[in-house]
Amino acid sequence: MRTINPALYTPIAIVVAGIVVAGAVLIIGHSGSGTDTTTTTATTTTSPSTASTVNADQVSATGNPTVGDANAPLTIAYWFDYQCPFCKQNELTVMPQIMTNYVDTGKVKIVYKDFSFLGADSDTLGHYGRAVWAVAPNLFEAWHAAVYQNQGEENTGWATTAEIEKITASVLSPAQTAQVMQLAVSNATKYQAAMDADKQEGENDGVDGTPAMLIGNQLVAGAETYAQVSAVINAQLAALNK
Repeated sequence: MRTINPALYTPIAIVVAGIVVAGAVLIIGHSGSGTDTTTTTATTTTSPSTASTVNADQVSATGNPTVGDANAPLTIAYWFDYQCPFCKQNELTVMPQIMTNYVDTGKVKIVYKDFSFLGADSDTLGHYGRAVWAVAPNLFEAWHAAVYQNQGEENTGWATTAEIEKITASVLSPAQTAQVMQLAVSNATKYQAAMDADKQEGENDGVDGTPAMLIGNQLVAGAETYAQVSAVINAQLAALNK
């Protein structure tokens, strides 16, 4: 799971920590500020599902990509960053099964929430994701998956206009692709404001990194296995049927 470094919020703690660890071995990790260019292998990290004071039904879905039956009994609010390798792992190993077993069967709908914090490419891809949703909402999930399938090394500038256009053209028609490429640029400020609101809402709901899923009232943080995620989904569905 990619998390935001608490030091970004508490500068004083940096000084204190520096004194405490003086002389110790320095371990460099990801800051979440978007300036770190070190690489990390995408391995599964897990954390217990924790009860949240908010239910996914209460999370704002206005303007957000949403897949599944609008009347599905259970909602999943899904926070992600397009550069996060743990999100890629989640997209490749967990999400396809959730789509098949829960979304396609009408049991679950998923609200996609940006949690862009790893760098400029994350923001840029978020803009294009919003544009895809505006132009071809029925193809958003396929485009979203295609981005992760073609994900490059974090903060290397891999999300060029040419690369994004190539990915988009592999999913959308030429006319739709042209629309997306134009909208992502012209609406960049509007889309960024919406993305920032998503991130803030996530933080308010206990999200501190990606991927994170609020399944009903259970927050699942980290790249969990499908078995772990489906267990939470099943428990939430069972509770609704009581």
